[in-house]
Amino acid sequence: MDMSGDETGESKTPEKDGELADYEMHKYDEATGSSGITDTLAGLAIFADNKEDPYMTLKDQGSDNEADDVAIKPSDNLLVVGRAEEDYSNLDIYVYNEEDHVFYVHHDLLLSSFPLSLEWIQGSSSGNMIAIGSMSSVIELWDLDLIDAIEPSFILGEPQSKKKKGKKEKKTKKPKIGHSGAVLDLASNHNFNHILASASTDETIALWDLGTTQVASTLRHHSDKVQTIDWHATDGHTLLSGGFDKIVNLYDCRVPDECSKSWNLNGEIERVLWNPSNSNTFLASTDGGFVYSLDVRLDKPLFTLQAHEKAVTGLALSTEPQHCLTTVSADHYVKVWDITDNKPALVISKDMKMNIINCIGSNPNSPTVLALGGENDGVRLLDLRTLPEVYKRFNIQANNKPVPDMSNNAAENNEEEEMMQEKFKKVNKSNLKDGKKKKKKKKVAKF
Repeated sequence: MDMSGDETGESKTPEKDGELADYEMHKYDEATGSSGITDTLAGLAIFADNKEDPYMTLKDQGSDNEADDVAIKPSDNLLVVGRAEEDYSNLDIYVYNEEDHVFYVHHDLLLSSFPLSLEWIQGSSSGNMIAIGSMSSVIELWDLDLIDAIEPSFILGEPQSKKKKGKKEKKTKKPKIGHSGAVLDLASNHNFNHILASASTDETIALWDLGTTQVASTLRHHSDKVQTIDWHATDGHTLLSGGFDKIVNLYDCRVPDECSKSWNLNGEIERVLWNPSNSNTFLASTDGGFVYSLDVRLDKPLFTLQAHEKAVTGLALSTEPQHCLTTVSADHYVKVWDITDNKPALVISKDMKMNIINCIGSNPNSPTVLALGGENDGVRLLDLRTLPEVYKRFNIQANNKPVPDMSNNAAENNEEEEMMQEKFKKVNKSNLKDGKKKKKKKKVAKF
């Protein structure tokens, strides 16, 4: 019997099967020579570096681009923002470049406590160092050159430790070094880079020596929480402070046990700020919406201004143009003033759509560019040169190119305005008939 056939003796070959004919499986055992794999590998070339491969036309541009994104250019400005969410707090480090018209988050750091104050360490030999005051009694110093840092480079002070008293109560033990309460403000000395001042809810001001991380001296001249401090720009021994006791104090820190001069104002002191155009004068704002201009040689204010309806939470005095004061408030408004000859005049008032505005800072390289921190949208930039009322009043060159805006309001503002106009048209008649309008309540926290 032919093993290749069936019962009828008819042979089966792949040629007769149309689907397998193309593969020529019946010739598989007759194949001779190379299997084909070694022939393929014989023409394979391996290069140690992609730059040597003639077929790699893009080379390593990808890695170069990543390095460029991380690198900080000489023309870049860094803006550090403390942000608090419901379940965590972090530090956002923004890059702003006026020439390239960019503004973005370079990296961020996770914080262990709610941030209340930030201060750039002047002339730090360690690089870009930022000091952070928080609800904790310690001050953390972070190295911003480390993108993936998980803890501060070092801390000032000792954390409060809770000592058990029996089984019912816990008694807080006062730290031996530093503050015993939250740190509300920080100020780095422009003339002595190793000195950092901190203001606390424990009613004291600590002067830290960053070289030894110890308190050099303590100022105890307030009877309530110390809210704000500011070093003099040229005299490294002179410090201003303001507190909840409605008092502004002037110190010669070489004599920590004495207070050089005091002013009692109408309201809790929110901010104090030296005038960069006049070394003898400074500004102070209160929770009642007032701004005072004071001279260290005089007892009475040079002027008293009712700037806002609520607390004035931030002050910014421009060096160019001079006499240009910008104020921000819990009433949601930012206002620009001309304070020439101590006669303040309102230039413009603008609602930034940020709800409560908590702070303001100016760009050291572009004094007209301001950063605002608010309850909504985090941080916003404002260039005074884009406001016609401002550049006409102070006779400065206008900037027709608006600053980059990362806020949600900026992207939705135009569309929202159009929608609201249509909505008002539809509901206006019904509101007039009802004679009542419903108001949406918002829960606002004040820090």
